[in-house]
Amino acid sequence: MLTIVVIGGFGLVLLVTACIVADVVAGVKRSGDGVEKTAGRVTRVRGPVRGQLDSGTTAECLEITVEYYTRHGEGPFEVQRMIPLASASSYVKDDRVIVSYDIRAPRRARIAGKVSHWPQFGPRSPVPLP
Repeated sequence: MLTIVVIGGFGLVLLVTACIVADVVAGVKRSGDGVEKTAGRVTRVRGPVRGQLDSGTTAECLEITVEYYTRHGEGPFEVQRMIPLASASSYVKDDRVIVSYDIRAPRRARIAGKVSHWPQFGPRSPVPLP
């Protein structure tokens, strides 16, 4: 009788462990590389200023500040980027941009580029708005 109880308890422990491992593996597959993209809005364009680009070189730049919300409703967060004046794309206030951010630390973000057709700013609304 004692043997049956011990084997049954051990089987239950194995079953719970298997369920936990399956949840962890499914979560890793779902999150992928840990980077999500969302829409952001340019809140400030400052320049021309003498600054350092992402590559480390010093040049005349525009400083772009973008406000964004995560896809899970967190925010607003801000991210800044220095772009060279000679850049073909010009940014103005209220332009839409793509912001890519780390899921675990949404304040670590970077401006991925300008876009004009992104339909929504901020988190997705569960109820359609009129």
